[in-house]
Amino acid sequence: MNQEKIDNLIGRCKEHDTTAFRQLVETCQPFVFRLAFRLLCDEEDAKDIVQETLIRVWQHIHRYDEKMRFSTWLYKIACNLCYDRLRAMKREPSNPKTSVELSDIEVSDEWDTEQSVINRNLREWITKLTDNLSPKQRLIFTLRDLEGLELEEVEKITGMGRAKIKSNLYLARKRIREILEFRV
Repeated sequence: MNQEKIDNLIGRCKEHDTTAFRQLVETCQPFVFRLAFRLLCDEEDAKDIVQETLIRVWQHIHRYDEKMRFSTWLYKIACNLCYDRLRAMKREPSNPKTSVELSDIEVSDEWDTEQSVINRNLREWITKLTDNLSPKQRLIFTLRDLEGLELEEVEKITGMGRAKIKSNLYLARKRIREILEFRV
């Protein structure tokens, strides 16, 4: 969806137009899910983050500054929620998630079996690569290398300075390289 149409929907959302918000949600949902899934490596947690993100967008749409790209603002909200969830998971007693069997995957109208299998495989791969990263490193690596965002946008989303982003990205990439070299 182009920025002009998004701006139009946002303007209507600011006037409490729920139809416009539904259209905005339909546009943003896959985008937010992909990010949350890559960060959290859990389909249910990612769905929760999508819901929380979109609720916050609706509650705070009047605060959205049109000078910023909407996608950046949306990423910022989703990343903050994911980052909070990652930090909470690090504080919880170490209780590694068991491997999910295909029969354990609940299929809803939105998600078909094929997508669930793809998500499971992607989750396992990302988890292997990013499990030992700090929440900050995982966030920066996901935004920069998996989502392909420019450094300037990562700065806006995370609120971190360029040097801190580069440092965390360097450490994340170094750790992932070590994991990949060890497996080869």
